[in-house]
Amino acid sequence: MIIYFKKKRLNFRLFNGIASLVMGLISLLSDFQFFFVYAWLILGLLEIGTWYYQNKFQYLQIENNVLTKNSLFPKSIEISEITAIRKYRNSFLIESKEKNIKIYKDVISTASLYQLTDLLNEIQVNNSGASS
Repeated sequence: MIIYFKKKRLNFRLFNGIASLVMGLISLLSDFQFFFVYAWLILGLLEIGTWYYQNKFQYLQIENNVLTKNSLFPKSIEISEITAIRKYRNSFLIESKEKNIKIYKDVISTASLYQLTDLLNEIQVNNSGASS
């Protein structure tokens, strides 16, 4: 199962990257100050690179009973090792003995948020080894 980013978020990131590249190219062609030209170009390339990564891998993947939050340094938790699921207004905090993963609801598409909420409601929390 894949939990998708909101399309609006991805489209904004792509637009922002393209706009930064255009600003850098305009600055380059108009012989603007040297530092600002490269700053705009680098910023634009980083935004487009981030958009590509997020568009390809999306926010969360749940495969083979492993929940993975995709980022520059992905975090994974096996579903059988989950000791607590804390539900907050804008996020979920999934805890295991060794790791915690915070999942922000604001960045998830509506259909994926319903799927994730249903999945988290079905998970049997493993309290073995938890201190009281």
